Amino acid sequence: MTASTKTLDAPHQPLRLLILDAARKLFAEHGYAQVSMRKLATTIGYSPTTIYHHFKDKKELFLCLTEETYRDFLQHINRILTAVTSPQEALKQILYTLVDMGLKNPNAYRVGFMMESDLWHDHDSHFKHNPLGRTMYDRINNCVRKCMPKNATEEDVLVAAHAVMAATHGLTSLLITYPAFVWGPVDKLKKQVIDSAVDSIG
Repeated sequence: MTASTKTLDAPHQPLRLLILDAARKLFAEHGYAQVSMRKLATTIGYSPTTIYHHFKDKKELFLCLTEETYRDFLQHINRILTAVTSPQEALKQILYTLVDMGLKNPNAYRVGFMMESDLWHDHDSHFKHNPLGRTMYDRINNCVRKCMPKNATEEDVLVAAHAVMAATHGLTSLLITYPAFVWGPVDKLKKQVIDSAVDSIG
């Protein structure tokens, strides 16, 4: 049996994890448009038919990966919101965690937060395809709302939430994209960027 014609000779869950791990790496390295189910099958040494036993198409596979990343981050968010009473401190901890997750799992971060895809074709696409993304987004927005003056408008909250997320995502993306650059102590840089952004909305 050649590598390209293997059948389902591995336990169901380990093979699914193998597919997800390989797909995450391929998407992160080549982008959504350049990855095909055939390329993925060749990478893991199975036939394309084997992959279709687990995922009906590339879209479902990609969304499964984004959901996995969002679920992980959402679990961290929920733990922080339960343990930390100060909205400002909770927001900072949430954003620190996003940076840390990106640095620990750069491929997952690229797929979850940096990937260009024709799936995102209108303003609601991100959340229509992945409700966990909506929940994650709403948790952060609500935390930002609690940090702001009582008379803040919904537009003020939206802009402030996007500002702190843009600062955090910008830092994380730079650290992932240019890991060899001399950034200085990352923890100090992370704290300065995020603390400045959060403190400015109070």
